[in-house]
Amino acid sequence: MVGDGGSGDADGRGKCAWAFFEHDFPPAVITAAEFLEALGRFIPPGFEARRPEASERINDLSGDELALPTAHFEAGLWLPLWLEIRQIFKYFGVVPGQMTPNSVTVAVGFACYLREERIEFSLAVFRKLFSFRTNKDGTACFASSQAKVRETVNKSHNWLKKFIFVKGDFGNVRFSPVQLSEASYRPPSLGGHEAALYGFFARKNFEVAYLRRNLDDLAPVPHGEGK
Repeated sequence: MVGDGGSGDADGRGKCAWAFFEHDFPPAVITAAEFLEALGRFIPPGFEARRPEASERINDLSGDELALPTAHFEAGLWLPLWLEIRQIFKYFGVVPGQMTPNSVTVAVGFACYLREERIEFSLAVFRKLFSFRTNKDGTACFASSQAKVRETVNKSHNWLKKFIFVKGDFGNVRFSPVQLSEASYRPPSLGGHEAALYGFFARKNFEVAYLRRNLDDLAPVPHGEGK
């Protein structure tokens, strides 16, 4: 079984995982048609969504709402969030809107692969394969370390502007970021089956095209008319 695992709430000197606070992000630009499409395709029963006001930005933190880019849904961030994905977000102390769409594909695709192969999810192996980094534009990403992960096909440049606010049961995913100690970002030491699993991925040509095929196979059926 996949557990929630440890969080990255370490004390001491750290850096803010939410680089958005240091940037002036553009206001939302999402049409009514785009909102209705996202509502119908990606928002399942039990969740509520609203179209952002023209003055709102993706880094606006609003109580029990999460700002989710529509590009993230296309990248595989389905609702309700898989436990593996909640575990990744929780550990790194991030909110989903921070991460680039490509990084969403990497995280969800990794979880998809393990599910398909009936291999237990390992946060430690994920942390060893992918390092958390902040970008100059204020976003964050999971960068490949040893695994041969190629660039995804998602080249969206407007994803920070096209988002919706969603309310619902997100499990242990944070609604605001936290500061992590530098140690929280370091690759862990592995042993036993985790070391073997890491070795498998480190030797494998783990192309994101393969991850995308998994996402297409496992994607949920569109929700029709939505809420």
